[in-house]
Amino acid sequence: MIQTGKDKPIVFVSHVEEDAAVASEIKNWLEDKLRERVEVFVSSDEGIKPGDKWEERIIDKLQSCCIALVVCTQTSVRQPWVNFEAGGAWVQGARVIPLCYHGQRKDMLPRPLSSRHALDLSEPNDVNKLLKTIAEEAGLSAPDIDPDPNELMERLPQRNYEELEADGKLPDIRVEVNQTFIFDSQGRPIHLLSIEAQNYDKNSVFLGLPCIAIQNSRNRFSISRDSVTNMPVQTGELKPGDSRSVIVDPMRFEMEDIEQLGEVIFRDKIGREFKGSAEATLRAIQHWKSMKGL
Repeated sequence: MIQTGKDKPIVFVSHVEEDAAVASEIKNWLEDKLRERVEVFVSSDEGIKPGDKWEERIIDKLQSCCIALVVCTQTSVRQPWVNFEAGGAWVQGARVIPLCYHGQRKDMLPRPLSSRHALDLSEPNDVNKLLKTIAEEAGLSAPDIDPDPNELMERLPQRNYEELEADGKLPDIRVEVNQTFIFDSQGRPIHLLSIEAQNYDKNSVFLGLPCIAIQNSRNRFSISRDSVTNMPVQTGELKPGDSRSVIVDPMRFEMEDIEQLGEVIFRDKIGREFKGSAEATLRAIQHWKSMKGL
């Protein structure tokens, strides 16, 4: 039940251990600006001691909060606990607001966080929106003075260099599409497509299932099984220097014009997309068709 009456409205700040300093500064800033008329709960600031029933305290605050702020960094969005807390607040009717920081972009949030309107703590307008939204949701009048968004931005810990770099460019994951073939039991060639992701970056990247876009459409075909082995397509960590491939039979797409297939896309856990070119897909398909005599 959301707290009302004389009790202070509760704002729950969800975060992972690595982002405790970010969550703590958000708490201090909100309580300063709203003159302690809200209770901001940050589990890492609450003095939970060994032996305490910390899960019960967290669940109690989740059930009582009117707003849940989710600190979204490139580290936290990969952690199931953050999604658990966000889901718990969402189910009981609280407003859930993802707060992007440390290189995490709003347009690259994974689901289910991407289904909520997110704010970026490095954007002054978004910081102002955050304060105004909390004041309104908690039934408070707006602060008497205009907030200075730079004040929160100056309080927050410096952004990690590697994450800041990732904010501006994607890791070097190269996606290729080629025509290939295998032999059947009678030695006859079966012509197929080979889709491959290669990691030329210095860091590992967690890749999900590949898909193929349809040109001039938002639709995509997800590729979940290898057409040769019929085994599920591998997902998970792709280390520097490694590659991952899957064999696809174009006949499985059941399209009138198979040449409308476009770029091949691999996504990572934080929503970044690594794409091959639509031209490469078309060349591979045309080669496949010529080998099939189509």
